[in-house]
Amino acid sequence: MNAVISLVRLHQVVAFVGLTYVISWSIWISMIVGSMSIASLSGSVLNALAIAGPSVAALVVAIGLGGNQFHDLVAGLSPARLSTRWVVTALTLPLVMLAIAFIIAVASFGTAAPTFSIALVGVVAFEFVRILFLGGPLGEEIGWRGFALPRLQTSRTAFDASILLGIVWGLWHIPLYFVPGTGQYETLAAGTDPAFGIGGFVAWTIGLSVLFTWLFNQTRGSLLVVMLFHAAVNLAVFLPSALGSTGIVSLLNVAVTWLVAIIVTWRFGRATLASLSPQARVLGS
Repeated sequence: MNAVISLVRLHQVVAFVGLTYVISWSIWISMIVGSMSIASLSGSVLNALAIAGPSVAALVVAIGLGGNQFHDLVAGLSPARLSTRWVVTALTLPLVMLAIAFIIAVASFGTAAPTFSIALVGVVAFEFVRILFLGGPLGEEIGWRGFALPRLQTSRTAFDASILLGIVWGLWHIPLYFVPGTGQYETLAAGTDPAFGIGGFVAWTIGLSVLFTWLFNQTRGSLLVVMLFHAAVNLAVFLPSALGSTGIVSLLNVAVTWLVAIIVTWRFGRATLASLSPQARVLGS
């Protein structure tokens, strides 16, 4: 056992990623084999457990390593690291990027302008709460940004750490393209080429990863801020279909995401994307 813990201590990110994939992919693959849709009660429960794979893996590895690992991991959940400025940024930036994508689509590609209603506001509010607690934010961010990102930044620039984590994070979603009822599954069912659909998605997560790192480092490692950002990002993904838009808006959203990521990198520098989080400082010392 001591030998295993020593090996995990030397390769903490590898151990975390491996355990994350085992937890999530084993559940999703079982759902694929059983043709289980997330629209069913059992399917929705299993999918929620699979989505929680990153956070569960991070907690398991941190507790197994002992010391202050668990304390350092959950410290990012402290409200003390919240600020109005960054909460507002996290909540609005995905919607602003989507709005830009809509404007380009309407002006350059003849996409119909979206129409809003009071009923849609209620749906959006409900979806945000559902996503925050049952979707990716809570289930993923303790792992991706709380555990993996600070460790990756101890030996890499913030930009390089973001790219690497964005690839791992994007590829982790692949089984969802074959789980009935997911948005990814519906994308392929609509006739999208799998290579194009998955490739575009991974490209998007890489760009998003840069923005996640920027928010994480700017807020001294606030997991609450990145969770809010994650929820807003997922909500922005939901909105185009709710507004009856075409696929061009989603493609443009990927491009706008990368544009903002490039601006942030140019403004703050690839080395840190602002001040490193307290966790990264401790791990790198």
